[in-house]
Amino acid sequence: MNELVKEYPFIHVYAQQKPRQPVIIKANTEGLCVLLNAIVSAIAQLERNGMAEVFCGDAEVYEVIVKLVNLEGVQNTLK
Repeated sequence: MNELVKEYPFIHVYAQQKPRQPVIIKANTEGLCVLLNAIVSAIAQLERNGMAEVFCGDAEVYEVIVKLVNLEGVQNTLK
């Protein structure tokens, strides 16, 4: 298993196993900062998604994509 240097952005997102369970995000400070920047980018640049390039626990890199949708769009996807 590879080991991450402390300053690498680490995020691990645990999805719900059942409805109404929380989504858990484990991250270091750098990972949360990168995620926050992706959220701000999604809000500031409405035509683009926010994107964060982060590492998970086994030092594999992946992307977290933040999409801004309007309430109407969310309701349509839930139908």
